[in-house]
Order: sequence, then C-alpha cells, then structure tokens
Amino acid sequence: MGYSHAEFIVYSTLRSAPIIFFAFLMLRDRARRSQKLAAVCFTLMGISWVALSYAGARIMHNVRIGAFVEIMQSIILVTLLLIAIKDHVGKLLFVFFMLYTIGGLTSLTGKYIEIKWNRELAYRGYCWTASVTIVLAVIIIFVPFGLAIYKDIVSILGKEGESTVWKYCWLVPAAFYLFWMQNLYHSGSSLECASHLTNVLYLLAIDAASFLIYHMIIRMVLEHNKLLEVRAVNQTLAVQVMEYNDLSKRIRDARKTKHDLRHHIAVLESIADNRDEEGLRRYIDEFRKIHRLDEPIAFCENMTANAVLTYFSHLAANQGTEFRAEFSLPEEIGIGKSDLAVLLGNLLENAVDACAKQDCEHNLVTIRGGFRSDGVVAFTVDNTCLTVPVQNAKGRYMSTKHDGEGLGTESVRDIVARYNGLVNFSYEPGMFCVSVMMYVHAKMDADKSESI
Repeated sequence: MGYSHAEFIVYSTLRSAPIIFFAFLMLRDRARRSQKLAAVCFTLMGISWVALSYAGARIMHNVRIGAFVEIMQSIILVTLLLIAIKDHVGKLLFVFFMLYTIGGLTSLTGKYIEIKWNRELAYRGYCWTASVTIVLAVIIIFVPFGLAIYKDIVSILGKEGESTVWKYCWLVPAAFYLFWMQNLYHSGSSLECASHLTNVLYLLAIDAASFLIYHMIIRMVLEHNKLLEVRAVNQTLAVQVMEYNDLSKRIRDARKTKHDLRHHIAVLESIADNRDEEGLRRYIDEFRKIHRLDEPIAFCENMTANAVLTYFSHLAANQGTEFRAEFSLPEEIGIGKSDLAVLLGNLLENAVDACAKQDCEHNLVTIRGGFRSDGVVAFTVDNTCLTVPVQNAKGRYMSTKHDGEGLGTESVRDIVARYNGLVNFSYEPGMFCVSVMMYVHAKMDADKSESI
C-alpha cells in the first residue's frame, strides 16, 4: 500500500462529500421528521461510505471486490436516504442515481488529472495528489452538473401528481449507473480507463446525454402534473356551474310554484269536493315529481362535497340511474377542497359512467358514510356492475376507457395515501364497490405542527 490511512480517508471523504452535500441540499425540505435528523442520516451516509471504501481497499485483490464495495455503498446510502427523506421512493432513487453517475465521472476526471500530473503517485493509490485532483474535478465537473439539475430536482419534490410515473422513471438513471459499474470494473483496472483522455471525454458525453434525458423526463412529469391539476380545476368548475344552474332553476321553480299555488289549491279543492281519493293521490304524486320535492336541497353541510354530489346526482338522473346518498360531512374538515372534489369526483364519475354502459333495467349508484367522531372520514361508493371487471397481474382493476390502470383510480390512491388512509376496490356479483377511510385529524395535527 503506497499511501497512508489518513490520505485514503481524506480522499474518500472528498469523493463522497459532493454527492451527499448536493443530495441534502436538494432534499432537506422533504425531511421525514426534521432537518436535524436528516442531517444526521446524511452524515451517517458519509461515514458509511468512507468506512466501506476503507474496508474494501484493505482487502481489495481484484476488481470484483471494488464492484461489491460500490454496490454495498449504494444499498446503505439508499437505505439511509429513505429513512431521512419523505417522498416517493421512485423520486429518491431517481435523484440518487443521477448524483451517483456525476460522482463517477468526477472521480474518473480527478484520476485522469492526477495521472497527467504525477503518474507514479497516481498508480500508488490514494496519495495526497488524489485529494487535490478530486477537488479540482469537483469544481470542474460536479458543481456545474449539480447546479444545472438543482432547479429541476427541486421542482418535482413534494409534487404528488401521478405516482405511476415514478415507479419506472428511476430506472433510467439506474441503467446509467449500471453502465458506469460495468465500464469501470468489468474490463480491468479503473486506472487504465482513467489514463486515456478519449475514455474521459466519451463518458463525459454519455453523462451529458443522460442528463438531457433526465431533464426531458422531469419536464414531461411536470407537464403531466399540470394536466392533472387543470383536469381537477375543470372538474371543480363544472361542479360549481352545475350547482349554480341547479340553484337558479330551483329558485325559478319556487317562484313559479308560488305563482301557481292558487291554481293547485283550486284543483285540490275540486278533487276534495268530488271525494276522489285516488285522483288526489295521483295529483300529489305528479306534483311531487314535477317539483322534485323528494330530492334533498343539500346532501351534506360541506359545500364542496355537496356540489360534487349534486352534480353527479343530476348526471345519474339524466341517464336514468338511481342515485342514493347518505353522506354526512361538516364544512370544516382536515381535507383540502381540491383533494375532496377530485376524490369524490373520480369515484362518482367512474360509478355513473359504469352504470351508463350497463344494459340493466335498474342501475344504481350509492354513496354512504362521512365523518366519524373518532376523526375518521369513511365512506363507500357502490354501483351496478353486471360485467366482471378485468384485473392486472397485481390485482388492480383495469380502465374501461383506455389500456392500463385508470388515471382516476390512481389519483384516488394518491389522495387517500396523503391522508394516511386506505382505499379498497372490490367486485361482488352485480356490484362494484369502493371503500375509503382517511385519518383527517392526523392530517390536521401535522399541518399545525408544520406551521409552528
């Protein structure tokens, strides 16, 4: 070993510090508990990195040991990252592999500079020249790349959007990570790879191209999130317009009924004089039906929920579907208005649309439940369903409007998960059932603690 223990520890610390620092800089606002706890976890990342690198260097007799050490480092860093940061796992893996590939290019560039500066010391291992050149490489490579992606990464953190996207997007930087591992450890010594400028420039081009792909992915995800937001806003506006039109019609009907009341009284007096009990009942039933006396003016106290229920009750009535609602929700509840509108809107839209496609004499949509005294919002949405819905390999129901899982059901899962809740989709003979349970008090407490 042509280098001291201190030289190796300094070099390994300088190599890992940029990755860990930039990860903390980008992710600190998404700390699971607090930024202090996150800082402790990121510090442990650095210590683990140095310790594993040191252990690997002590026993490194072939390139397989080096690859094994790199993989173990990655596993430990990812584990600590998931402990420290609260966000979608796919996003965190996306960020980790992005930064790790920059770190690989930085190390290669530093070793190339060291070989050109002092080839003898470079081949002795991790001498003081390695620490100097890795600092130069960080300034030349890591800082520009890191700053270039900082804005992109911050823009996607905390965005709920479509979680299905992040189940797969992280595989792109992970593929580049595997490419780096194969390139550095499969063909022999990494020093030989770093000694040729063509190799460094080639890998620099690969990294630049990969980051262009990352940027495009993030832009597409953000655009997709905007489309989902616009869809939610349009759905809310449509509900509000429907509720306004319904209220206006009810006011006009009330005025007309008041104006025509004397005529109705005259008819009723005539029927009473003739002692026509059957005719009286028919007239009352017709009056009740025409003036919608059986329909509730308000389904619940919560205006957002009431607007959604009113909107879909009319859609159901227009297509001949019976709509039953036993739903109780107060106005002040720990659920965002947009979340509530999208949640109820997606479930009822799917239910009403499903009934419209059923060749059934009596279609039915039912929503029951609401707010419970223990701080839980729990309800069910059931609809007539004569055809057994198709499920994928994971047991999730496929959309009837397009290939793959439904966007509406995925949005429902995201919203329910955000409120520490559970959602279950199931099929029973003749009925499709959805049950939702959300712990809104926990959400309210969390919001208060964050504001404090």
